[in-house]
Amino acid sequence: EDVSPKELEDVLRLEYRSKLLNPKWAEAMLKQGSGGAYEVSTRITALLGWGATADFAEDWVYDQATDYYVNQEEVAAQLRKANPQAFHNILKRSIEAARRGFWDPDEEQLEKLIQMFNEMDAELEGMTQ
Repeated sequence: EDVSPKELEDVLRLEYRSKLLNPKWAEAMLKQGSGGAYEVSTRITALLGWGATADFAEDWVYDQATDYYVNQEEVAAQLRKANPQAFHNILKRSIEAARRGFWDPDEEQLEKLIQMFNEMDAELEGMTQ
C-alpha cells in the first residue's frame, strides 16, 4: 500500500471537485440557507488563500464556481437572499482572485462580477431599497 504523501495540488483539486464544484454538495449548501451560503463563501476565500500561499491558481475551479454560484441566476438569488454578506464575499474574492492573477476570467465575466459587487455593496450599505 502506498503511504507516500500526496501533492498539495492534487489534494486541492480533489477537495474542490468533491465539495465546491460538486452539484450534490452545492444543493445541500443551498438548502441550509444562511449557513450553507457562509460555507460556500469560506471555500471561495480558502481558494484565494491557496492561490496566495501555495500558488494554486487553476482557472477551471474559479470558472466552474462562478458559473454555478454567480451566473446561474436562481442560485445567485438564493445565496443573496439567504446570506447577503456571504454572497458579497463570493463576488469580492472572485474579483480579488482576478486582480491578483490567480484567475483569468474573460472581460465580460469580470465586468459582471464588478457590477454585481457594486450593487451588493450599495445594498449592504443601505443605499438601495
